[in-house]
This record gives sequence, structure tokens and C-alpha cells, in this order.
Amino acid sequence: MTQQELRTTGSPVQAAMFPDGPDSVLRNPDVSETQWHRELVRAAVYPWLFLTELAGILLLVLAGVLGDGVASVLALSAGILTVSGSVLAGWHRASRIESDHRHGPARPCRLDRVRGEFFLRSRDFSGLGTASVAARTLFAGVDELYRSPARDWIDPALCAEVHRVAWQALCCLDRTRGARGLAVELAADPDSAVGDLAVAARHAVTAIDDALDEVVGHIHGCLVLTRAWEAKLRHTDLTARAEHTLAGLPGPDQLRRLSEAAEALPQAVFAYITAARDVTDAGPFPWEQPTRSRPRRSRALRSRLGTPFARTPAGHPRTGDGLP
Repeated sequence: MTQQELRTTGSPVQAAMFPDGPDSVLRNPDVSETQWHRELVRAAVYPWLFLTELAGILLLVLAGVLGDGVASVLALSAGILTVSGSVLAGWHRASRIESDHRHGPARPCRLDRVRGEFFLRSRDFSGLGTASVAARTLFAGVDELYRSPARDWIDPALCAEVHRVAWQALCCLDRTRGARGLAVELAADPDSAVGDLAVAARHAVTAIDDALDEVVGHIHGCLVLTRAWEAKLRHTDLTARAEHTLAGLPGPDQLRRLSEAAEALPQAVFAYITAARDVTDAGPFPWEQPTRSRPRRSRALRSRLGTPFARTPAGHPRTGDGLP
């Protein structure tokens, strides 16, 4: 698939359904756009779909031959429904060619007939021990790079090169299956000469695993850079949004004018309400009533204190003051 098409469809790592469950697939970067289009057309014109479309066309021709009448209308309707249904079924089948590989035992998936012809599955590397972790890391790394916002700032050819390097590393890892199994068999043989072959096989596999780890490390370095740029982009976006949001907030002058306008409202309402009260003779409001509780309490207090301590007129002592 070309880089231009990848820019349109997204990441070369896609989720897909298989008979053994969901899995991730990495597209082969060497498959041309023409090959993909050929597979799409082949999926859309599957034999039984082609026969159904042909039957619909024959019904349309029959409707034209019959001319007017109920039979012609029925043939025309059936032909239109048949052709439309066949076209929709073909389009649906072609649109799911990369995401749905669940086919019957008698119809194996064309794209999955030969491992690595069109894509590699993440589960293809599950039986390779610690190397399977590196394989999953490569899948995730390529997917993250293609989905990263930083990709818009990177040369598309560079992203395609990362895709190609990851694919080649996975192909090298896939070719170690036989060597890994052979190393296990040789290690179990007691013959000393065969034991030397086992050591050589293990060394060869280890060298490939080490090279694969280096590739994983370099691709991880690319991701570290893209993540750092993503953080910069997020910071720039947040800064711009914060400045725009703060610029839209009301300023001190506007708030002061708003407060002054609100301050005059109660007095204006009070004027109208009191005028209405006077016109309707509704009487004073509660806050306009005089407070009478305090004078009554003062008079009661004076009456209680005035009897024992009442004073007589000057120069005339009161009886009981202790005078003879």
C-alpha cells in the first residue's frame, strides 16, 4: 500500500477479526495500490454475487421485453432489488476485506493464505518466547507513530521508512522459527558434535534477537521524540485556549458599570412600590411600623423601682426615715 493511501486510511496497523478471535495486523509495505485494488474488486465480484447481479440484469431485460403490465412491473421491481442488493453486498464485502477474515473452512481467506504476503499478525509471534514482546512493541510503535498528531510535522517518507524497517525486522524474526525449534532439538541430543551445532544455532538466534532489540530501541527513540513534540503541541494549544478564554471574560470596567446599574434598581423599585401603596392606601410596610416594645418595658421598670425609693418634697422627711 502506498504512503498516500496510508495517509487516507490511517495507520498500517489495524484491528481485525479472525476465526481464533480478534488480533492486530501490520500491512505489508511492499504491496502496491494496484494489488489492493485488485483484491477489493475480487471481493466485490465474488462468484455468487456476480451470478446474483447477472440474474437481476436478466430480470430488468425481461421487464423491458414484457412492456406494460403487472408482469413487467414485478420483473422490474425484482431486478432492481436484486441488482441493488448485490451491489450493496459486494461493497460491504470489499469494505471489510482487511478487518474481517472469518471465513468458512472451505473458503480460506485470500489475504491470509501465505503469512506475510499481505500482512503479519501479532499472534504470529506469540510462540517465540521473549522475542514476542519485541514483536508486539513494534506493532504498537508503528501504530502510535501513524496515529500521533506529530505525524503532520514529519516527512511522510520517513514514516513509511519506519513502517518498512519494522516490517523487515518482523520478517527476520519470523524466519527464526525453524532455527529456534532446531536449537531445542539439538540441545536435547547427547552427541557432543550435535551439541556444538545447538550452541551455534542458539548464538545465531541470539544475534537476531539482539539486532531486533536494537531496532525496537531506535523506534522507541522516534516515539520519545514524537511524544515530546505532542506535549509541546498540547501546551501550545492549552496556552492559546487559555488566552482566548481569558480575553472573553468581562473586565473591571464592565463589572463596575454592571454593579452601578444594579445599585440603582432597588431605589427605583422602592419609589414605584411606595407610590402604589399611597395610591391604594394599603398602609405602611412592616419595616415602617414604629417599635413599641421598648417604651413599655421602660415604663414598667420605672413603676417597679419608683415605689420603695420615692422621694418626698424637699425639707419634709418621710415617715419611717428613722427620725423621732
